[in-house]
Amino acid sequence: MAAPKKARKPTKSTRSRLPKKAAPRKAKAPAKFKPTKLPAVVATAPAEVISTRVPDTLEAGRVDKVLAQLLEGVSRSRVQKALDLHLVKVNGVVADRRTVVQIGDAISLSLPEQEEPTARAIKMPIEVLFEDAHLIAINKPAGLLTHPVQGSDEVSVVHGLLHYTKGKLAPAGGAPRPGVVHRLDRETSGVIVLAKTDKAYHALVSQFAERVAQKEYLALVDKTPRLLSGLCEAKIDRHRTVRVRMAVREDGRDASTEWRVEEKYGAQAALVRAFPHTGRTHQIRVHLAHLGHPILGDRTYGKFDTPFYTEWPMPRVMLHAHRLTLTHPHTGKPLVISVEPPADFKALQTWLTQKYTKKVYSSTN
Repeated sequence: MAAPKKARKPTKSTRSRLPKKAAPRKAKAPAKFKPTKLPAVVATAPAEVISTRVPDTLEAGRVDKVLAQLLEGVSRSRVQKALDLHLVKVNGVVADRRTVVQIGDAISLSLPEQEEPTARAIKMPIEVLFEDAHLIAINKPAGLLTHPVQGSDEVSVVHGLLHYTKGKLAPAGGAPRPGVVHRLDRETSGVIVLAKTDKAYHALVSQFAERVAQKEYLALVDKTPRLLSGLCEAKIDRHRTVRVRMAVREDGRDASTEWRVEEKYGAQAALVRAFPHTGRTHQIRVHLAHLGHPILGDRTYGKFDTPFYTEWPMPRVMLHAHRLTLTHPHTGKPLVISVEPPADFKALQTWLTQKYTKKVYSSTN
């Protein structure tokens, strides 16, 4: 067997053909910095310009703290980001985090667009009223959001149900709102339904849009209505100056709420059953306030921070989603889901009865 040939040493001629080691490039000197008028953080396009005034229901304070109280669903950290981006003005002057605002100050704010939040599963107590393979109905406690909102890490019904159902909520609702076919305000308690499948989602959304689903609410209102029942048909849209509120406006969207008195507590309060035939934001709250009977505890549409109401046990907007009647999206049969008001609602009823007596006009069932 022939011995392997030894590798030849490179000669002068072969060395010239070998690749040369590249010399390191010299780093370029950085371009001269040119100052601009842009803030240090790059902002995305503003989502909406909001104009408001500091109401007399709030105390003077730092602008970020006051705005976080005024803007429902907007976190203080998101307001601070807007301040850092120079998107907040107080009385026409650009504000920063140190700016203190007073009652009556005019504030304009541009909230930058941000990515929609993605809901995650979180374990929490859930009172299930009805459940099958197509939908789930629960008793939403007061103080809990229906779904995640931009700029806030607050938990919601969606967070809890993603854990309870092991993620089986209709994806058609989108990442932040899977299964959500209707909403309840944060402070409203009672029946809320979410879809588990996309087929059920689209069927239920259609029922709410076409007013097939029937909603019944119980509300404790200020003073006693002169009539025992009625129909409020008053158009609703955003308040012209306080953008976080809704208002009755001639150029608004059609809104209709039927109502009837079920109990009177002297001349000071009443239990009203409301049947909203449309689904405008804050509709029942706005309509009852428009009739002169704001819901007890509703400090957005009523004035309850006065000495007269100091002892009244009304920690929230006393509104409860009592009953929901709809057509089951799979069987086509009527489905009625109801739940009685929570302890705080009943405690106020008892207190009003003891203080002002009670007269019953119709059954609450």
